[in-house]
Amino acid sequence: MTAGQAHLDPFAEQAAGYETWFDTPLGGYIDRVELAALDELLPPPGANPVVEVGAGTGHISRHLTRRGYHMLAVEPSRAMRAEGFRRRDASSPEWIAGAAERLPLRDGSPDGVLFFAVLEFVDDAGAALREAFRVTRPGGWVAAGVLHAHSSWVALYRALAETGMEPWRSARFFTPEQVETVAGAAAVRSARAAFLAPGAEPPFEVADKAGRRAGNAPALEILLWRKPE
Repeated sequence: MTAGQAHLDPFAEQAAGYETWFDTPLGGYIDRVELAALDELLPPPGANPVVEVGAGTGHISRHLTRRGYHMLAVEPSRAMRAEGFRRRDASSPEWIAGAAERLPLRDGSPDGVLFFAVLEFVDDAGAALREAFRVTRPGGWVAAGVLHAHSSWVALYRALAETGMEPWRSARFFTPEQVETVAGAAAVRSARAAFLAPGAEPPFEVADKAGRRAGNAPALEILLWRKPE
């Protein structure tokens, strides 16, 4: 979502309850495996901040703060920022109002930039990625968690979009290969998570392994690029 769309804010009605899904058994499982994939993929914390673009309520940024990263959370939605601030604790990031396509950061400042299920909701994914590379320091990284367009989860989100439900009505979904094309470069590393279907029953670990064996597309694939020195 760009700054010009902020008054429309497809996340405004979702903000207060945005993190409650993580408290459900399935939501908690998905959260754990996706965060584990992110932890496996990201370089260790460095001397400079890491920027999460489209940070929502700060759920991912708080997790990374607890892992030792200095997080800057960029978020255009006033409602989401307000909910993130309401949840503030020792692991809270620094909040910045801003849009993915026009990051309010100087060139070459952070160690890395992270999108986590965000490119689906921006007007121009290419511009967002170019901005990420612009602000990242030489030798730093850019990572994008993508809701895989061929997954059963995205099939559900498309069905919800057809009913007019936000934020899915505003979303555009990609395959990882399409994101690499938009970025203009192949990722140097990737990680995948959550192969089970949205209707899976416990034990979720068994359903997840079965989905992987069946060749299911993952709910999330995280791509990582390096910016040249």
